[in-house]
Amino acid sequence: MKSFVQIARLIVGFLFIISGFVKVVDPIGLSFKLEEYFSPQVLDIPFLMNFSLGLASFFAIIEIVLGIFLLLGVWRKFTVFALLGTIIFFTFLTFYSAYFNKVTDCGCFGDALKLEPWTSFYKDVVLLILILVLCFGNVHIRPLFVDKANRIIIGAGTFISMVIAYIGINHLPIIDFRPYAVGKNLVDGMKSAEELGLKPTVYSTLYTMKNKMNGEVVTINDKEYVADKKWYKDGTPWEMQVDKTRSVITQKGYEAPIHDFVFDCEGEDKTAFYLSQPKVLLFVIPFTEKINDKAVSALNQLMKEARAKGFTVVGVSNNPVKNAEFEMCFMDQTTMKTIIRSNPGIVLIDQGVVKAKFHSNDLPTVNTLEKKL
Repeated sequence: MKSFVQIARLIVGFLFIISGFVKVVDPIGLSFKLEEYFSPQVLDIPFLMNFSLGLASFFAIIEIVLGIFLLLGVWRKFTVFALLGTIIFFTFLTFYSAYFNKVTDCGCFGDALKLEPWTSFYKDVVLLILILVLCFGNVHIRPLFVDKANRIIIGAGTFISMVIAYIGINHLPIIDFRPYAVGKNLVDGMKSAEELGLKPTVYSTLYTMKNKMNGEVVTINDKEYVADKKWYKDGTPWEMQVDKTRSVITQKGYEAPIHDFVFDCEGEDKTAFYLSQPKVLLFVIPFTEKINDKAVSALNQLMKEARAKGFTVVGVSNNPVKNAEFEMCFMDQTTMKTIIRSNPGIVLIDQGVVKAKFHSNDLPTVNTLEKKL
């Protein structure tokens, strides 16, 4: 039992620290995921959406701290039962996401590792079992170092986590796991499986059919539906429950990491144009309602200076931006939130390759932009 407890202690401790780290690097990304969970379409607790960023930062830091507690062997009863409460909550969320197909990615490891809903649930079940082992065998958990050393490590770990979260919120994440990271080729990231000679992911549509005569409910896939006329012929007692129709993966394959990255400029698709140009300065504005006149004025000034140096300047948003003097194109809001964690955000692209990204708190000069090329 003692050896099993120590193995469980190491696995759970390191997993919580790793999971917390990839979240604390990008609290804004986790807050978007929490907003998705809190939305009326999922858990229907919209009042919590206003606190999503604070909760995201708290959850990320607490995961790291609990992992450190466990590895150091301090406050063992509090630690193991706090871990138990945390994993029960996460297991509920991942089960809800998988069973009702509401949230396709739990955000368990941020953007560093994408897990399918059921995979996330099974991972949490394994962690739940390991944490239960720790609960029943917590007497075998002993402090790793003397009390003073443990406190120093805990303090340092907590402080560093808070600093990383602060940087991720007020500047940009110290590590960018997304397909729009500096150095990424956006053109390559948009290529389909067919273009790359790889096997694509195969999807199947599931229909829920209800018999109006006896109330029987069955679930069938799209092939079964087409193959048997009894489901749709005139006078059939079977009725499709449209709101329960869902798409599932039947064969996992390659999926382009970049999608919905489209420059819709007054109805004209100029994506290929901007990704073929050198020295493109892109202003990303995912939340037009939250940008003020001062920020727009700063972008206008940067645009003028950049154009004088031969840069092509364009902005993207999902709504018109008042007083913007640069060309504005429409882009999907989710895509913009993925590109950069800032409103507005500045992205430097050279022939489709991301050369630099800047938070609005770190507005670059033209000289800085040229040095990044």
